[in-house]
Amino acid sequence: MTAVRAILRFIGSVLAVSGVLLLLDAGLTLAWQEPVSALMATRSQAVLDDQLEREFAAVARDDRQPARARGRVAMRAAADRYARRLRAGRGIGRISMPALGRRYAMVHGTDTRTLRKGPAHYDDTPLPGQGGTIGVAGHRTTYLAPFRTIDRLRPGHQIVITMPYGRFTYRVARTRIVRPDAVWVKRSVGYEQVILSACHPLYSAAKRIVVFARLIAAEPLDQPDRATRAT
Repeated sequence: MTAVRAILRFIGSVLAVSGVLLLLDAGLTLAWQEPVSALMATRSQAVLDDQLEREFAAVARDDRQPARARGRVAMRAAADRYARRLRAGRGIGRISMPALGRRYAMVHGTDTRTLRKGPAHYDDTPLPGQGGTIGVAGHRTTYLAPFRTIDRLRPGHQIVITMPYGRFTYRVARTRIVRPDAVWVKRSVGYEQVILSACHPLYSAAKRIVVFARLIAAEPLDQPDRATRAT
């Protein structure tokens, strides 16, 4: 009987600790983000950052052309060249939202596995500098929750995407709540824009929140004082 009581006490202790851990996990998820997946995404971001350092250096080395001085035409050509290098699951650039104090490595492709690494570029949309509508998706409660607070972005706030061939600044124009099948948000609108897309509301995939931001400036990384202004 003594041995049975000891086993029961041990099982009870394990269950109690497990319950506390589950409550703690739930509390952290509600208050901030799911901690286990956040740790996984943090590691993925570190790997992507290392890869991007090499990518930025390679493009800077291979893309030395006088055409850079020709402004938007050269930026489009650089973006076209870079697009041919893309591979699903690989880092392609960095995205920052200064008003929210957030900055992440951005990955190419939006399949489930890739989206766990960080903000993900829709592979059926163009790259910054190519014109059209650039689509970027992100989680709001798991895997580092990079887009958790995009509902706080307001008209006038900036979104900055830094690619190996240039830095692109977009100004937020509006935010919309749409159905999950609202593919119209990715349509070209006659000027370059970026859309940030995530599930809405928090802890639900019933709808999508989409932030629309219009390009206001583009500059090659080696010429920070010669920004190409969008019209």
